[in-house]
Amino acid sequence: MSKILLFAGTTEGRKLAEKISLAGVGAVVCVATEYGAQVMPELEGVEVRQGRLTESQMEELMESEEFYCVVDATHPYATVASDNIKAAAETTLLQYLRLKRETAGSSDFTRPGVHYFDDNESCAIALEGTRGSVLLTIGSKELPIYTRRGSLKGRLVARILPGSESLRSCESQGLGGRDIIAMQGPFSKEMNLAQIHDYNITVLVTKSSGQTGGFFEKALAADEAGISLFVVGNPDTTEGMSYDEVCSRLTSVTGVKIGRDRQFEVSVIGCGMGNEGSLTGDARNAIEDANYIFGSKRLVEIYGKNKQSFPFYKADEIIQYLDRLSSSLSDDTIKAVVLYSGDSGFYSGTSTLIPALDEWKSEQKGRGTTVYIKQIPGISSIGALSAIMGITYENSKIISMHGKDQDAATDMTFITTVRNNEKTFLLLSKPEDYVYYGNLLVRAGLGYTKLVMGVNMGSPEVRLFARTAEGASELEGEFPEGLATMYIFNERPASSAGFALKDTDFIRREGIPMTKEEIRFVILGKLGLKKGDVFYDVGSGTGSISIAAAGISDDIHVYAIEEREDVADLTAENKEKYGRDNITVIKGTAPEVFDVLPKPDAAFIGGANGKMKEIIRSLKDKGRDVRIVATAVTFETLNEIMEVMTEIPYSVVDIIQMNIAKTETIKQFHLVKALNPIFMACISFSPIHTEQPAKRHSRVRHPGQKLLPPE
Repeated sequence: MSKILLFAGTTEGRKLAEKISLAGVGAVVCVATEYGAQVMPELEGVEVRQGRLTESQMEELMESEEFYCVVDATHPYATVASDNIKAAAETTLLQYLRLKRETAGSSDFTRPGVHYFDDNESCAIALEGTRGSVLLTIGSKELPIYTRRGSLKGRLVARILPGSESLRSCESQGLGGRDIIAMQGPFSKEMNLAQIHDYNITVLVTKSSGQTGGFFEKALAADEAGISLFVVGNPDTTEGMSYDEVCSRLTSVTGVKIGRDRQFEVSVIGCGMGNEGSLTGDARNAIEDANYIFGSKRLVEIYGKNKQSFPFYKADEIIQYLDRLSSSLSDDTIKAVVLYSGDSGFYSGTSTLIPALDEWKSEQKGRGTTVYIKQIPGISSIGALSAIMGITYENSKIISMHGKDQDAATDMTFITTVRNNEKTFLLLSKPEDYVYYGNLLVRAGLGYTKLVMGVNMGSPEVRLFARTAEGASELEGEFPEGLATMYIFNERPASSAGFALKDTDFIRREGIPMTKEEIRFVILGKLGLKKGDVFYDVGSGTGSISIAAAGISDDIHVYAIEEREDVADLTAENKEKYGRDNITVIKGTAPEVFDVLPKPDAAFIGGANGKMKEIIRSLKDKGRDVRIVATAVTFETLNEIMEVMTEIPYSVVDIIQMNIAKTETIKQFHLVKALNPIFMACISFSPIHTEQPAKRHSRVRHPGQKLLPPE
């Protein structure tokens, strides 16, 4: 019966032997050292042979029995052994599979104090220029390269496997007693830190050995301890296969499934205020069950004790590390948690991590790994501050300035939000921003607003600060370090119901026109403005359309365009009256000013001054998907609109004529008084489709143009 010939010596090799045995396939496993044989468990159908073999001895072994193939799972730094195995396989015509350890990321750990070397010789030379104790974690075989340098004598501490061969090697190099740490890994970051502190290590030397070799635990421990990390590059440049790829190939050659269906459980957790009291029961259980903890340095220090913990919170860093775990670790079930402060669904890294995890989950499915993703919410800083103040936070506006630049655009967003809302919560980058935003509010005429800030909520060091915006600067220099959230109460918010404004609500000037309220309702309804839109009000007049449009959402940006300076000033006065900071008044002539403005999503043409055709053409050129409403009170203006529409291919126009009458009270009588009728043109531009035979519909076309069927 055929077997698999496996040259082991790594964690991956040992685990592969276990999976071959579980599949019921026979195997001969070769290990070089006595210790290698000791750590290999007794496995049914698996024969373990100890001792180093020459190339010719390997050939004899390969010809002595029927083997499906030979798997080289030796250490990546055992290049001589790998060369001999490959050569012997070629001579005996036996299929050769190289199981290569995943070391991705070991060479791009670029934090301060990290130095990379091509080989041990250059690393040893560099060590002579350092001071203090050196922890060598490169095994016992390379020790002579370091011990023969006299300046390193008495400075070396060797961490080796607890086998007799390794111990003899250390003793032969003059190391003994406290100079030797004989332990079986893997080592956690905390264990590495403990040894660094116990031995007063100033330089840690490691191979570029990837996740299975414990590289990242060593690197992170060195970084936290503030010592140098010397990394010796991987000399193995041969092509190889991942653990999963080798299992797949073995399954193919034996006809028996070899390997395992891994299971990943990734929990994304909101930790609340970062103390045990604000952690939910579900979150606490997930953390206790986890093998690996990811999060900011603060959170992993709190919750990552006695766990494999890593200060990674960015999606790409976490995915890369999970990928390494999937590629190289032996656990059938891996449980990882990612910690975020506050609520995982509220201004959290979850917004980028969850999509990245979903994509990674799909990739892992093809590798025999099932990934389960769970999100566990926490208590947000908004909820915590509200509870401290004894208020509710429904109907409040919430914005985040955490990590954002303080510039004109973000400042305007902040002021507009506070001006138009009674309750606003603001996530701050640092407590000192309390004064900055207080001063902004004072300059915007909102100095009366009340500001309450909570710092380090949920901890014994919690502090509250309360002032009006005018008094915020009194607290300069009194703030502690920590996470901060601010509540702003505006007892006199501006009306945000733009549709509800009456004609009498606006500042008026004789001779300056205004679109009447009933017409405004229809115009804004036809425009369909939504959050994030850029809107042009061409010929803004009194500014009634601009004010109403800006009131639909703080996130609509309105450009009120008016060529007459006195009329533009009136629009600006009404803007200030209603605190519409999302309106920019443009004193200039349309369509010339369009060149300096962002692409519009919608536009209203209330005054064209004889340039209706040019304005419509320019709006179409700025964006084919722009929505336009134009009004006309004369047949001549309406005719201009119809003419330009016949010139523009695939344009759509709906014409509405509105006749409105309103009651007027004279003494005890109520009379109905008619207003001037108005035409309203609702214009859009269809995307170009494959040309179809003309059909009757309501679209305008220019002479000779075939029409497309309506969508």
